[in-house]
Amino acid sequence: MSTRNEEPIRKSRIRKYKAPEVMEILALVHGPAEWEPRYNAAEELVYTILSQHTSDLNSERAYQTLMDTFGTLNAVAEASPEAIEDAIRHGGLAKQKSVRIKTVLNLVHEEVGSFDLSFLGEMPLDEAKTWLKKFPGIGPKTAAIILCFALGMPAMPVDTHIYRVSQRLRLIGPKVNADKAHDLLEPMVPPKDVFAFHVYLIRHGRQICKAQRPKCGECVLAERCPSQGKFDKPKRKTSTRKLKSRMPKN
Repeated sequence: MSTRNEEPIRKSRIRKYKAPEVMEILALVHGPAEWEPRYNAAEELVYTILSQHTSDLNSERAYQTLMDTFGTLNAVAEASPEAIEDAIRHGGLAKQKSVRIKTVLNLVHEEVGSFDLSFLGEMPLDEAKTWLKKFPGIGPKTAAIILCFALGMPAMPVDTHIYRVSQRLRLIGPKVNADKAHDLLEPMVPPKDVFAFHVYLIRHGRQICKAQRPKCGECVLAERCPSQGKFDKPKRKTSTRKLKSRMPKN
């Protein structure tokens, strides 16, 4: 019988990781994440459009074929959608992407007078994002990729791997959509660490915290992960009929 002085026993809750802790632990696994520009900002814009809904290998092949075919972004902008489509066929969705690439390149050239977007690096981050997102087909993820990878700005691109890992670690809530996740994850670490934060989360998502079969047994974050064990396959229950069949007969 319980007394009034007895307090109900509460199950202790796991203390969730904060973003800097996640970075510190994953840095021990992956080592330093050094930023190096991949392409200039306008080239990165084209590459990012090509990378949508396809693999890195396919988008890289499509981009290289595009540039081998036309040589410059000016030539791409002047080409017909059909010619662009033929060059980027390796990347998938070539018909839609060809129109988008030509449209965006011409709109950028119309406004800037060239394809030199280095001025974005001198703008406040929010203003640079807003400038890019006014063009069709450029959302939060594409804008963040351009600013981060081409200009070294502290923008946080959130792909499917980062989104999944962030939700499982409860860095973001389960109802936060991918677009909102950019704004929430970005300020969780100092600006100088945003690129590394992106790199560590995406690597962890690809190698360990996979969509279908996460390797929780190999995860360095498992100890305090709120999602640990939730993906283990439940043991199949033995039916009563099978149990009876195993019982020795008298």
